[in-house]
Amino acid sequence: MLYRQPGTMLMLWSHKRLAPWQTDEWDAQMQAQLRPNAYLRMIRNTFVTSESTFVDPAWWAACEDASAHPVVADPTLAVYVGLDASTKRDQTAVVAVTWDEAAKKVRLVWHRVFQPSATDPLDFEATVEETVLGLKARFNVREVRFDPWQMQAVSQRLQKAGVPMVEFPQSVPNLTEASTNLYELIKGSNLLVYRDDALRLAVHRAVALESSRGWRIAKEKASHKIDVVVALAMAALGAVKQPREDGFYGYLRMEAEARAHGEDSVATAPQAGPNAPPSVWAGRPVMLAPLTLEERRAAYGRLEDKVRRGGRWW
Repeated sequence: MLYRQPGTMLMLWSHKRLAPWQTDEWDAQMQAQLRPNAYLRMIRNTFVTSESTFVDPAWWAACEDASAHPVVADPTLAVYVGLDASTKRDQTAVVAVTWDEAAKKVRLVWHRVFQPSATDPLDFEATVEETVLGLKARFNVREVRFDPWQMQAVSQRLQKAGVPMVEFPQSVPNLTEASTNLYELIKGSNLLVYRDDALRLAVHRAVALESSRGWRIAKEKASHKIDVVVALAMAALGAVKQPREDGFYGYLRMEAEARAHGEDSVATAPQAGPNAPPSVWAGRPVMLAPLTLEERRAAYGRLEDKVRRGGRWW
């Protein structure tokens, strides 16, 4: 259909693919890359609303693992935490995830939701602060992403307690990045979650709200609570963006972090001995010689210093 506005515009409106590069393969690629509403608007030239379902319920079902359960405690497990806080109306959600190196996926570790009200506002110190400190005691918390709007005082106290707090203002660019990352993880079945009815309901109620500056996770109705989905998106983004360090270098970094926080992670390392199972390094079994805690600590310190100076440790 051809539209003409004298002196200003001549426009062709078509629902068919006219350009030579718009092949079936190109159309399939666009459909895979774009959100459903964006595909209909940009490729099919169809009028759509600014809201659409966040993810297909079948995609979320594919991410649920019936054998998975929340992890109570694992001091060796590196977790990334997302915190979406509210004092009166919305829920406050704390979500911890980890990067599953074997599966190459983000895995939900633990989550908790608080429901404040206008007559019973949330006490951040007694709830959020204690919850985060509890996570620090039970896991190896790498970072806690939070919106600083209502969390400045809490974040300062948590930082003094050794919690790695990371400001993540809920601006359009940040929310677009976090929302897109979670969308891609769920769509590609690269997120592993335990079954939870309330979490599933929140995901089903979440919508994608698009604007000229990007899109973000939102709710269709004020009564719908999707704060746990936002917290999950923040935590998952931290897990995906965190640089990976494997092998010996990663172990050295973990030891350095533990000592910086006054912790004794080497004290819990398995003791070597004649009955200990052999370790494997570079594909070969290695039987560790029995060492005292002081000897191991000194050896780690020397190797760490050598690596930091750019030397070879082997």
